[in-house]
Amino acid sequence: MAQSSKYALIDEDVLVEFIYHDQSALTLAEIENDDNGSQLKFLDINSTSTSPKYLVHELGANVVNFTVKSTGTSIIINNFATRELQLRNGKTYKFDLSDSSINNNTGFVINGNNATSGATLVGNILTYIPTTNGTYTYDYTDTAGVTNFTQGVITVANKANSLYAEPVQQTHNTIETAPGESGRYLAVPSTQANQFALVGNALKYLDADEFTGTNASTFNTVIPYSGGNATTLVGSVNEVYYDTIRLHLRTGYSFNGRGYDGFLLQVKSSRADGVENVFTSQVYLNSSSFEIQNPTPFTMGDSKFSKYIEVKVPALVHMFTAGVNDEFHNNFYDVPSGTKALDATSNYKISFSLISETVSSTIPRLGTTYSQDFINVADTVDLVVSQVDEYSNISVSVAEPANKDYFEIHGLHNGTLAGFAGYVNQRIQQTSDDISVFYEIEVSEQVSTNFITTYKTTFVHVSDFDTPVMFRPVIINAGISSSFQLRVTMRIYNETDNTQIVKVGTLIFDRPKKYGVQMEKIQITGGTSSPVIYNKLPNTAVNRELNSFINSIRPDVGETKYVTVALEKHNVVAASNELVGNSASGVSLGNADFKSEGNCILKISGASDTLIRFTLANLIDGDYKALDLVGAEDIKLVMHNGTKNVHWRSHDPTFPGIDLSNGEVMFKVRRWVAGKYSGIGSTGTFYIVIYYGENKTSRLYNGKVKVV
Repeated sequence: MAQSSKYALIDEDVLVEFIYHDQSALTLAEIENDDNGSQLKFLDINSTSTSPKYLVHELGANVVNFTVKSTGTSIIINNFATRELQLRNGKTYKFDLSDSSINNNTGFVINGNNATSGATLVGNILTYIPTTNGTYTYDYTDTAGVTNFTQGVITVANKANSLYAEPVQQTHNTIETAPGESGRYLAVPSTQANQFALVGNALKYLDADEFTGTNASTFNTVIPYSGGNATTLVGSVNEVYYDTIRLHLRTGYSFNGRGYDGFLLQVKSSRADGVENVFTSQVYLNSSSFEIQNPTPFTMGDSKFSKYIEVKVPALVHMFTAGVNDEFHNNFYDVPSGTKALDATSNYKISFSLISETVSSTIPRLGTTYSQDFINVADTVDLVVSQVDEYSNISVSVAEPANKDYFEIHGLHNGTLAGFAGYVNQRIQQTSDDISVFYEIEVSEQVSTNFITTYKTTFVHVSDFDTPVMFRPVIINAGISSSFQLRVTMRIYNETDNTQIVKVGTLIFDRPKKYGVQMEKIQITGGTSSPVIYNKLPNTAVNRELNSFINSIRPDVGETKYVTVALEKHNVVAASNELVGNSASGVSLGNADFKSEGNCILKISGASDTLIRFTLANLIDGDYKALDLVGAEDIKLVMHNGTKNVHWRSHDPTFPGIDLSNGEVMFKVRRWVAGKYSGIGSTGTFYIVIYYGENKTSRLYNGKVKVV
């Protein structure tokens, strides 16, 4: 089953999206239970046999891993030389020193002395827990005693750069209430109806006299990660596979303006004994800040949604699947035959409650008293979401039809287009709902190792649901990209109740030149033949006499005259880089004499302009293959006289006989450029530079200039 989403409006300001993971790509839904993932913690609400169990992950997700390498005189942190680290006070940072370039683990030190800086070395791992704000350094000395490595800077503060403050994987089901954190609380039931206690990082309420469940000390012991392959050993969980819930917040939302202090979100599942275990019980207060800015806001009905809150919940569909979520099940619920095992028919129960007020009370704890915050909730809305997508027989197809030069995009029901049209039309006829189908298309081009989004558009069908969308993309960087991706989001939108079914389909196409800015040229390998001209006058004496007469009376004005132009021609081998690549698809240029980098000499003169044609090629397995330059945004010739650039001009793509697809490019150097050098015999350098995507550049070739 591919990834899919289900939406429901649960509050006037909140739209719930439940995202089912792609069951054909399970690794995308996997998060490890370790200190760089999201460590599991279980909380029993009371000490009875019917106690519901709450799931919480590592408090604050407090461990971040770094890799350390060295090259030359630089220390490389996470692949960046002498990187400045902006770390948060109280977090745990682990530096992995196992790389072969680090031959002296004890030589990597923070602030000159690991013992005094709060860093400890165990094996190849240096663990650093900063406790005081300020500016520090890290340094390295190798086994040879070399100490000239460039120092790096560490800045410790209450807030940190998010790149170095968060672990690799998160569930967003953490308690984060320390200074500088986002203000996410755990809510547990109190002794009063419709009232919950707020549990912060200090966990004080877990030791309060009125709370009879798991205490703070026991709760702080995480469920261990055994390492290696998955096992069914109770008390050990290696990884968990998750579905995702997003609460989309309406643009301009204000719970405070409506008289509420925020909201409580709970996601529950039913056990065989009828008790509901809780996957998340998190509180968003008006002072909280863990919402995420949506890079692609969207509109549904009359409302626009631009932010969301995300939480991952263990996938129920895999709870009894060996090697998937069975380890988690046997710890969080019970063994499959136990009375506390998950009810195999259980679905997700999402409860959304508005907070009517926040109150504080003084309660006893560990022989003394303290002030505890509570929330009173009201207007609870419950939503049941099935553990599997009941619309799994609906999908979206993206394909290039045989012998066609476009893509067809359409919905499928049980694998057919006719079935999809029948499904939508049946819903319209039987329910009187107003249904539209949206196809949101996004084109991304692969340049080097990155995909760059270059185009987005949307098609809407309100009828003729069996008619595919015919779409032909224009690939801006066709000459230098290795592939492009079409990502289609199909939304079956019910305008009557503001619900929608969302399906996503993708296609990666590895012939970007076919859909480039200029149509792909046909290479004729069998030679050409002269066409037969049927209206040509026979070569007879009468016709020759007639042609002579016509030529004698033809006026001189307007006649085309052809003048021979001096043209420098140079064959060069393009520089080796990721942009140019090593594609073997170019046209073979035979055994022509090609100059490698630095060996081509341009001769320019102050007596006249100089016209220069370059042919650029890749050397592939001993054969020179033309470098296709059709998709380039621009190509420039840069000339340097040893002090500064004296020529920076674009190529002339209109010059007769120039074929960019065969690596040919034409430049004109004006006579005055020679005057920028030191006279006849002086030399300099030149570069051929290609521009691609958002004014990015890459060097294609460099050589020498000589004034004659």
